[in-house]
Amino acid sequence: MIDPAELVDNLVALLRGIPELVAEMGGDEQRVFAYHDQYPKRSSLANAIHQMPAPSVMAVWQGTAPGSFGTAEVWKHQITLYLRARETFDGDPPTAYYRLFRLLTKGVPSSAGAPMLNATVHPSCHPMDLPLIQRQTDAEGLDYFEVPITFTEIGDD
Repeated sequence: MIDPAELVDNLVALLRGIPELVAEMGGDEQRVFAYHDQYPKRSSLANAIHQMPAPSVMAVWQGTAPGSFGTAEVWKHQITLYLRARETFDGDPPTAYYRLFRLLTKGVPSSAGAPMLNATVHPSCHPMDLPLIQRQTDAEGLDYFEVPITFTEIGDD
């Protein structure tokens, strides 16, 4: 089994390599970042989500489960991207979250040469499964979106 922290860090690096996504972050690639659990400093994902700046994308490992790929038994790693869109103003098109989701799936990192849906994020994993996007609400009642992504290992490293 691979170290999921490597998978998260590789994913963040690829996302930072999408020029249009960085532009959506106000030109600041640091707004695309990883959350790694570190007790006791970082032991509340809810708090991390609440503190996310707008705009930003935070990548978080949610867990690993056994699965199958054809007839093979494999590990499936669940990574979630939490999204906060940039501030919009009167007259702006209501496309901020739609655009972010499109860039997370169809954006082309400069180092990969392929859209994220087909990109190799980790050499021991297949490209991401087709993700979904869903609305969530934080403790203050503010909406954000999350994109759960699954990566299936090619074998058992």
